[in-house]
Amino acid sequence: MAVVHNPRVDRAGGERGATAVAYAVMVAILALLLVGGVMVLSGNVGMTLTDTGNCVADPSDCGGGGGGGGTTTTSAGTTTTTTGP
Repeated sequence: MAVVHNPRVDRAGGERGATAVAYAVMVAILALLLVGGVMVLSGNVGMTLTDTGNCVADPSDCGGGGGGGGTTTTSAGTTTTTTGP
């Protein structure tokens, strides 16, 4: 059985799906959004990583926003346990 294309019943109106140009425009928009998001967030992420690294290296350098409590052992061997607020 052969399938015959009848041009009078062409419901697509000559448009048969997205063209390469439409895909290129979509990719360009996504790339712009991605680059824009990275530009906006890069400063905040860098600052957060720097602050976290400083806090790990020297816990007294932390901003006090922790709240949990923990155990600190000094070089003399004294252990101090702190509790949260």
